[in-house]
Amino acid sequence: MKFPQLKNALFCRILVYVVVLGGFIAPIILAANLKFISETIKVLVGIGLAVGLLIYLIQNFVLLMTMDVGLAMLHCHNTARKRFSLPQSFSVQKTEKKISRFGEKAEPIAILPRPETLRYKSKAPITIYSSGIEKVIATYHIDFLDQNQYHLIVQSATANSKALTGKKKHYFLDKAQKSSALNRVTVIIIYAKKVDEKLRDDLFDLVCKNGGDGFDTAVLPCVIDLEKQNCTFDSMRIPYIGFQYPVKNRGIKIIRKYLFKNKFPLADSPDTLDPIKDMDPEQSLWCFWKTTKKELLLDNKKLKKRFEKMKHGEIAFEDDYIYLKWKEHGLWLSVELDDESRIAEVDTIDCWDYPKSHKIAKDTVKEIKNLIRIYFADLGYTAKYISNE
Repeated sequence: MKFPQLKNALFCRILVYVVVLGGFIAPIILAANLKFISETIKVLVGIGLAVGLLIYLIQNFVLLMTMDVGLAMLHCHNTARKRFSLPQSFSVQKTEKKISRFGEKAEPIAILPRPETLRYKSKAPITIYSSGIEKVIATYHIDFLDQNQYHLIVQSATANSKALTGKKKHYFLDKAQKSSALNRVTVIIIYAKKVDEKLRDDLFDLVCKNGGDGFDTAVLPCVIDLEKQNCTFDSMRIPYIGFQYPVKNRGIKIIRKYLFKNKFPLADSPDTLDPIKDMDPEQSLWCFWKTTKKELLLDNKKLKKRFEKMKHGEIAFEDDYIYLKWKEHGLWLSVELDDESRIAEVDTIDCWDYPKSHKIAKDTVKEIKNLIRIYFADLGYTAKYISNE
């Protein structure tokens, strides 16, 4: 069946859960409404199907989560653009007036170029499970924007943002949490009367090299080309999966609210992002489902075969992943190398990946970290861990 296609990623994402849950819940409802079936049989059918659903979810958890993340990422990709056309009603004066009502006015520090407007909003966390949010908007006006001026503006805005501190305190947190930094997003709006032609060609790639990890911190430069009547910024949202809402998405919401009246003109902005590898928009959901299942089974077999051949304490590093064998167990971690700082960011060491997923003892974690540290030190990198330090 060719319908639905991955270009309708949000519908596909919803449909996956409708099919999985509906396949078990529909028979339960049907059996419950059949009058010629006794109550005992109805109860047995309901319990049997409920148990079947639970077993199916446990057995296919990785597959369903892989599909969910993939479709969520594709939806964010499909709604992003390299540049957006400005609304016909767009006005710098009106936009600045709306921004002037955001949060509180802050005084810029003495670093050039200074922002025309610097607005700051701090929100304390409601519960002990969430971090407070700091939002900063810095606006700049420039007649001619080239690459040098762009970098100076971003440096200025970042410095001004870091100089601001939250006035509202954390509540119900321990001492370490109270002193920790709040999550922060900095939106840099640059009104340019004219943009250098050389910069225009590389502008999208440039704004995507923003600061922060996107989850806890994010810097979003937004260049408004008044001559071409378009706006360039990193509009690729991070899929919301779990409990933390990425601050990058909050920054995109700010841009959408104050520049586009809460609605991006997707139809008027044809400059879509480059296609995601192995995710053809014309591919059907069912084909994607089948392919994903095959790839997961193949990956599991390859992983098992690799660890069976490795010796205790052996480390292999391929395609941004590290494979480590420890006695009869195997560990598979993602690694991000920063060539400038010579830092290797290693994923959390938490559970074994082979032969089964279960918690790693704390003493073993320390020994594994030491092995990885020595391995990357030999390559000229300092190993640091994303979390669980």
